[in-house]
Amino acid sequence: MNIQSYLNDLNSLKSKNLFTIKKIDWWLLKHSDFYNETSDFVYSQHLFKMDDGSIVRLPPFGEPTDQEKFLDLYKALDTICEFHRNEKYFEQELTQYQKIKDSQSDLKIWIAKNEDLGAEKYVCFLVDYLDYSENAEHLNVYVHSSEDLEIYIHRQDFKNTIEFLEIFNELYWVKELLPESLERIRIEMEKNKNQYQQWK
Repeated sequence: MNIQSYLNDLNSLKSKNLFTIKKIDWWLLKHSDFYNETSDFVYSQHLFKMDDGSIVRLPPFGEPTDQEKFLDLYKALDTICEFHRNEKYFEQELTQYQKIKDSQSDLKIWIAKNEDLGAEKYVCFLVDYLDYSENAEHLNVYVHSSEDLEIYIHRQDFKNTIEFLEIFNELYWVKELLPESLERIRIEMEKNKNQYQQWK
C-alpha cells in the first residue's frame, strides 16, 4: 500500500489550500472499507502470548509504516468530522445565549446545560486546532505520524463551534459562573496529583 496515493486523493479535494468538512467526510466514506481492513491488519501485528495464555499487543516501534500513517490520518480526519456534528446544536445555543446573556441565573442554567460539551468533550478544541500560530485563522489538523502534512479546514465550517466555545470558556473558566464545578475539578486534579506522587 502506498500512502501517497491516498494523500494525492485527499489533496485533490482542497481549494486554495483549504479543505471543507463536506469533502473530508466524502474522503472518509470513500476509504472506510480500506480503513477497516488496514485497521484489522495493523492491530493483528505485534501480538505477544503471555505465560498465562493471555495475548497482549505490544506498541509499535521504529518508524511508522505506511499502514500506520494512513490509520493516523484517517483517525485525525474522522475526529475533526465528529467535532463538526455539533455545529448546528451550537448555532441553536448561540441564539439562546443572545436571549439570556443579561440574566445571571439564566446564564448559569445555560452553562450547566452545556458543561459536558464545553468543559469536557470540547475542552481542548481551540488549542488543538487553532493554536498553531498567533494569527491562526483556519483549523489545522495535526497528524502525529506525518508531521509534515498541512491540513487546514475552512474556519467557516466551525463558525458556531468556535464562537460558542469562546463564550463558554469566558463564562466558565474566566468569570467562574459555576464555581462548584471548578471546585470539583480542582479536588479531582489534586487527588490525581497525590495518587501520582504516591505511585512514584
